[in-house]
Amino acid sequence: MLVAVGRIVLDFYNNDNIPLKRRQLEALCEDLRRKYNVSALEVADFDDPERCVIGFSAVIPENWKTQSARSLMQKICDTIDQTAFARVTIEDCDLLSHGEA
Repeated sequence: MLVAVGRIVLDFYNNDNIPLKRRQLEALCEDLRRKYNVSALEVADFDDPERCVIGFSAVIPENWKTQSARSLMQKICDTIDQTAFARVTIEDCDLLSHGEA
């Protein structure tokens, strides 16, 4: 199987409201879960109101071509960039293989 993983860092410039950050991150992650059937969650910098770090992962069947898996990963990143409440500053994604190839 293939696993698409990503870590996206958002800059929520001039925010000083941590509960607002958490609500907006939860809404963004929920939209990603619904649209792409992925696992998505805030993974770091919980107490920094200006920095948001989202992690996501998707399990992909082995019969998918690598390019299709990479395309899905890019669509997820593009969706975050287009719909996020804050500016994407770092996008770190990878495609991992697990088990028999």
